[in-house]
Amino acid sequence: MKRVLVITRKEIRELLKNKGTLIFGLGYALFFSILAALGIKKTSEAITAEVILNTALFYLPLVIGILIVYTSTGQIFFREKQEKIIETLLCAPISLRRLWLGKVLGAAAPSYLMSILSAILIILLSNIFLGSSVVPSVIIIPHLLIAVPLFIAAVAGLIGFVYLLLGMREIRIISIIILMAILGALFGGLKMIGSGFAVSWLLEGILLITSLLLVAFTTYLTKYLSKEKIVTTIS
Repeated sequence: MKRVLVITRKEIRELLKNKGTLIFGLGYALFFSILAALGIKKTSEAITAEVILNTALFYLPLVIGILIVYTSTGQIFFREKQEKIIETLLCAPISLRRLWLGKVLGAAAPSYLMSILSAILIILLSNIFLGSSVVPSVIIIPHLLIAVPLFIAAVAGLIGFVYLLLGMREIRIISIIILMAILGALFGGLKMIGSGFAVSWLLEGILLITSLLLVAFTTYLTKYLSKEKIVTTIS
């Protein structure tokens, strides 16, 4: 596990050194937080501000985290293939699964922090714009602390696996398809909860189970990776 954490810290340092990544992440967090707070301010009498706040905190940190981790994962995996750094890493005394895991955690950690930042901004800005105190329901706490980081890591793991498995031409297309499918599923869930916009424990449970299954499935798929196969995908 120590070697995994070494790789994770390395990837986090590399991402934080990239000013473009930081500006991109902060920009997304601020932009969507302001939009959410303005939407809560304009809430109708039929839907309370707390209900809209819960929905915003349920979806927006997830969406922001997914968008940022998509970019971060691409930088980590695609850059190393493009610059052929991956060839050197494959010679290191560490299994492919642990190498993949370290990189996934390195991409997911900063993305999760941006998600939490967006959640804090949504709450603060909503209270400022409303001029009154509004707090989220209890369900949002386990959502932000457990479901959000797990789902972000699951997305990073799946996209990272695709980057290692496929060739340079295919990975961009496939990763975009995965991103669109995940975002489509999330917004489909938003449509399913109806006009009341009420976030439920059932919806939270579905998200958590989906995240666990996705992590388990992608971890299982990593057994099909091989150093020889990865090297042949580099061009």
